[in-house]
Amino acid sequence: MTITLYEKLPDGELRKISDRPWDEKVIQSLQSANYIYIDGKEYEMIEGRLNLDLYVFELLLVKAGSDEGGAEA
Repeated sequence: MTITLYEKLPDGELRKISDRPWDEKVIQSLQSANYIYIDGKEYEMIEGRLNLDLYVFELLLVKAGSDEGGAEA
């Protein structure tokens, strides 16, 4: 399955970070993780959406420590 990562910017716009192939074990780990590191930056996972038409799991992220949520990085 492919995971598409989106960052929610302070103005509400979405920025696509990347598409990544993830296996079942990594996807299962999302159940216990609230934060994720991508390219050396920490993000808080806000919500996910499963798109069965495209077989894509989409994750909405905000930078950790931003006004949208998260701990100070």
